[in-house]
Amino acid sequence: MEDEVLMRITPDKAIEILRKDGIDVNIEEAQIILDFLYSMANIVVEQYISMRHCNAEIVTKTVK
Repeated sequence: MEDEVLMRITPDKAIEILRKDGIDVNIEEAQIILDFLYSMANIVVEQYISMRHCNAEIVTKTVK
């Protein structure tokens, strides 16, 4: 896991992607959008892991 490299979308790539959908942003706005999306993604992953851990505990306690 430590050897894995996190591939991040660059602000330039975000501008390109958004422009295809008719959304024009500058480099600073693109960076703000990316920061927000990465924060949201981290929250979602943390909640998913937490829920799986909680469900695993419930199953373990039920089986005993």
